[in-house]
Amino acid sequence: MSSTTTITVVATDKQKSGASPRDVWEKQISVLLDQANKHKKPYKAQFGPHNITIHPTVYSPAYFPETWWYGTHLPAIVNKGSWLEIGVGSGLVSLCIASAGSKKVSGVDINPNAVEFTAKNLQANGLKGNFTVSDIFEKVEGKFDFIFWNHPWQYDSTIPDQLKSEKTHDSEYKLLRRFVAEAKDYLTEKGVILLGTSAYANLDAIKTIAQSNGYNHKELLRGQEPIGNHVVEEYYVIELSK
Repeated sequence: MSSTTTITVVATDKQKSGASPRDVWEKQISVLLDQANKHKKPYKAQFGPHNITIHPTVYSPAYFPETWWYGTHLPAIVNKGSWLEIGVGSGLVSLCIASAGSKKVSGVDINPNAVEFTAKNLQANGLKGNFTVSDIFEKVEGKFDFIFWNHPWQYDSTIPDQLKSEKTHDSEYKLLRRFVAEAKDYLTEKGVILLGTSAYANLDAIKTIAQSNGYNHKELLRGQEPIGNHVVEEYYVIELSK
């Protein structure tokens, strides 16, 4: 493991007037991705009482605050229910759920580094979970009260090339459609999907996908966090239930 790294997020100059809020947001996300991608080795960051090690190939909560926002708000919803996270990334959200007392914490990611470091981060904080390399539900076993995914928000391809990665882009929500269609086989009788999303997601498409699979669609949480350069992101947690 590397020694502790102090994270300093550097904001760019204020954007020229006349740019749309989305253009300004996309530019700032690109700035943060550039900064995060400078890490070539695992690095440490502190979130409340939790110290974690972040692998440079995952979407980093040290630069993108939605992960910690979900981690601080979702435990009150999940309580002691069983939990499955799709796309664990750094493991911070599942760590928060485990810390709050969930009876069973599981997660998957297609990135082996994400799975390895999530397990290590829970262990380093005195917690346990079951984490597996899997393409969405491919290797998931069992049923869960809550299935969470902070899904890639970007819907179409009219975005900067840097944002066209599996971390941020799901063309026409092909992966989201698959996730919602398959999730029913992994939910308990009263289980629900918790979808982490953003004001810059295609919210109409999300609602259509939910309804076409027989789910009720309800906004549970909404919040905001600054990401630098006078830009504020708005996040939602959407519940999909039968």
